[in-house]
Amino acid sequence: MTNVIVAFATEEQCARCASALEAGGIPVAWRCTSFGGVRRAFDLYDEGVLVCACRLPDGTADDLAWDLGERAIVVAVGKAAQLEMCEHPQLFRLRIPCSRGELASAVSMLLQLQRMRQPHRSEEEKRAIAAAKALLMDKFAMTEPEAHHYLQKSAMDRGLKLPEMAAKILASNA
Repeated sequence: MTNVIVAFATEEQCARCASALEAGGIPVAWRCTSFGGVRRAFDLYDEGVLVCACRLPDGTADDLAWDLGERAIVVAVGKAAQLEMCEHPQLFRLRIPCSRGELASAVSMLLQLQRMRQPHRSEEEKRAIAAAKALLMDKFAMTEPEAHHYLQKSAMDRGLKLPEMAAKILASNA
């Protein structure tokens, strides 16, 4: 499942955006009010769609797009002048004022794009990943997101695909 993360300078702005998205049937996984909060959210969720203000107290939407890279589709929400300052080539821009429906529609489209970018795994690969996560959760008292993150990081560090890393973990604990 693709996660939606909302980041604005104030909790009130986050709540308004999250409310608009949830009214459009899009659940919001995380709300934050800083660049650091966004990084923590992506450490937890690994990938997703970020809907954020052009400027946060400790960084910009541009900075976030560069920092998150392929892990996120970033939607900068702001006035025309603010959006013109966003230079990242893959950053999506949504001019305000916009309706709740326009916001939900744009994010829905980007969620579909994010899902299309995700790898399609066979049932066997999915079972191996689930078994490896279950093993990690049992052996090291990890939560499911922690086990998933560990698998992804281990695979990335070793230059392996996620199913390959899961198979290695299962084989080493057989």
